[in-house]
Amino acid sequence: MAVADSAVAEPAAITQAKQEAAALRSLIDDVEDQLDAAIEEYNYAAAMLAQTTADAEATQALLSQAEADLQRVSAQLSERLVEIYKYGQLGVLDALLGCGSFSELVDRVDWVERLSGQDAQLLAEVRTYRDAKIARSVELAQQIEAQTTYAAEAESARVKVQERLVANEKALTGKEAQIAQLVKEEAERQARLAAAAKKAAEEAARKAQLAARAKARARAAAQSAPVSVPASASTSDVVSIALKYLGCKYMWAGSSPDGFDCSGFAMFIYKQVGVSLPHSSRMQYGCGVPVARDSLQPGDLLFFYNPIHHVAIYIGDGKMVHAAGRGKGVRVDEVPTRSYNCACRIIR
Repeated sequence: MAVADSAVAEPAAITQAKQEAAALRSLIDDVEDQLDAAIEEYNYAAAMLAQTTADAEATQALLSQAEADLQRVSAQLSERLVEIYKYGQLGVLDALLGCGSFSELVDRVDWVERLSGQDAQLLAEVRTYRDAKIARSVELAQQIEAQTTYAAEAESARVKVQERLVANEKALTGKEAQIAQLVKEEAERQARLAAAAKKAAEEAARKAQLAARAKARARAAAQSAPVSVPASASTSDVVSIALKYLGCKYMWAGSSPDGFDCSGFAMFIYKQVGVSLPHSSRMQYGCGVPVARDSLQPGDLLFFYNPIHHVAIYIGDGKMVHAAGRGKGVRVDEVPTRSYNCACRIIR
């Protein structure tokens, strides 16, 4: 029996080579995970900066309008005070002259009953626009402060990405030949996965067209999902479009066929069906309806790690398409269990 076992035993050199290859794969995955986390940290800060900047611009416009409105009604009130003086309404005038400031004048209520309805309405407008100006000024100051914070966070994250890139290069130096062999093996695996995925996507698209369910699902999503979904959008389109970009290179902060990072890829693909997503995996999760892993459907967004810093598009049969990382690009992979966090559905 021992002789039989010895005859089929794997040579030690092959066993060692396999172990070294597995260790190298693990090292590559670890350094890429760290890089992915740094990139998504940058994407989140950049997206929040852009959003806060837009909010601040909108608030500035509202503040300018409030200031203009206040100036207009204040001028009208001033004209009315002149009329009060001309027509000798001395009781009212004495009350007004006793005010130390225009704001105090506006806040004084003991003389409002002596004014006509039109005057009272004018005074109410002054108060409204004055309060709006104060509120908008406070809001704008808070948004400007937030802008400064997010700008600093984005720059810090950008520096961290650059440092991570350098660290990754050092970690993999000297392993080029082994990596080349792993890349070759992975390319062959990807070719098989891509062929199977495209075949499955074609079948899914055919069934979706025959069933004519895409519009009904989109209308339901438009009523309950946090993002706008056009009636023409369909999950089969999402998968089919995503698979067209297999092989596109990975580029951090990239969101075009010239180069994608994970959230940039999801954002670009969904944009093709008319859905606007932010360039941040963490923020993209909030754009859909949460879905359990055992209820996944093609087109769902999958999120990984805690906090979230990677996103992929589910294509069915336990597989996903994503911008996998530097040196890997857009490819098909099995949905991993270890790093899986959650999922959401944009189109239903």
